Amino acid sequence: MEQRRLVLNIYIYIIFLAGIAVFTYILLIYRDISVLGVVLFGLLAFAADNLSAPLPGTGSISVSFIIAIASLILFGPSTAIIVTLISFFNIREFLKKLPYYKHIFNAGQYLLSIGMGSIIFERLYNREITNFFNPINVGIVFLTVYICFFLNTMLTAGAISISERKNFINIWIYNYAWLILFQILLSTMSMFISFLYNLYGPPTIILTSLPLIIAQYAYILRVKERRALINSILQIVKIIDAKDPYTAGHSVRVAEYAEKIGRKLGLNEYDVDLLKNLANLHDIGKVQIDLSVLNKKGRFNDSDWAEMKKHPRVGYEIVREIIFLKKYASAVLYHHERVDGSGYPEKIKGDGIPLFARIISVADSYDAMTSDRPYRKALTVDEAIKELKRCAGNTFDEKITAAMIEIIKEESSGIS
Repeated sequence: MEQRRLVLNIYIYIIFLAGIAVFTYILLIYRDISVLGVVLFGLLAFAADNLSAPLPGTGSISVSFIIAIASLILFGPSTAIIVTLISFFNIREFLKKLPYYKHIFNAGQYLLSIGMGSIIFERLYNREITNFFNPINVGIVFLTVYICFFLNTMLTAGAISISERKNFINIWIYNYAWLILFQILLSTMSMFISFLYNLYGPPTIILTSLPLIIAQYAYILRVKERRALINSILQIVKIIDAKDPYTAGHSVRVAEYAEKIGRKLGLNEYDVDLLKNLANLHDIGKVQIDLSVLNKKGRFNDSDWAEMKKHPRVGYEIVREIIFLKKYASAVLYHHERVDGSGYPEKIKGDGIPLFARIISVADSYDAMTSDRPYRKALTVDEAIKELKRCAGNTFDEKITAAMIEIIKEESSGIS
């Protein structure tokens, strides 16, 4: 842990110092700063970044990037780099009291990515050409946008990878790959803003930039709505877990195990996030199970089991009403199926069981093994591993079981 923290700190300071170096270089070499450009575009970039939209995993995105590129096209690197610096002052992040190193990393990677893109742009872009949409110049704008995009996202993914010990490629794909085609729109919008500004002057920047900021804010509201929905449902899950002292915290632990298994199997971060949400909700169907069964202190009889076996289908009906989980709700329905076909509710087997359901099954069973029950004490880690090995290939998927055992051994030996 200490070594990883040291590596992360070194990485952060290198990025910060590199960003400051590029910022200084640009101000020394390109001295044609437009005060009007700094004020107008700086204020808009500041507003846009303070309304930045969260990404699926870590980080955020805002249209301040479009504004910075437009200022680069119109006024050159010095104005663009100052506009970028202004956008860095995100009040929301300062109010959150983020650690200082996050602020300096953000400043460094903003300045480095926009700065390098600006230098390349200015060396290639021909300002003598009067046709604003000259194909060569348009291509250079696109090239600049993609240089800035890849630098920005890769530097950020690198920091997350070191900090959270996650696969760099998975992080980049999950957070940023979906934005590759979006850069075409950003490039076009930057040129559109620049073109209208050239024709009609400063008032056009309000007409062109504000709709983008409003659209960005609408996206934020949508993300918040999604998170609020998940949080509300998770509160119900916690209430269900709390009704039985023997299963308190069970769903949270299963979600944590499922997440680790997903990463061990090399799933991308998007799938890992889906898997974690589904694992958190895997027992939500118990909301309709008779409390006398849920709280029974002894072993279940046939009637009790018949009642308990209703919960996967009930949970499925609930989860499939959640729009972004609808396609994957079968993971909840089939998390008690077994690879040999002896599970429930439909006795499907092998690869016929969805991958997410097979992962949740192993995570769910391991947590049950290592938790006290009214009729038995929790198994030790070694006993649970033996049980997992015994059931691999008949009850549980062999590959997933092997991944779970590997995770258990790593945690038992103190590997973080």
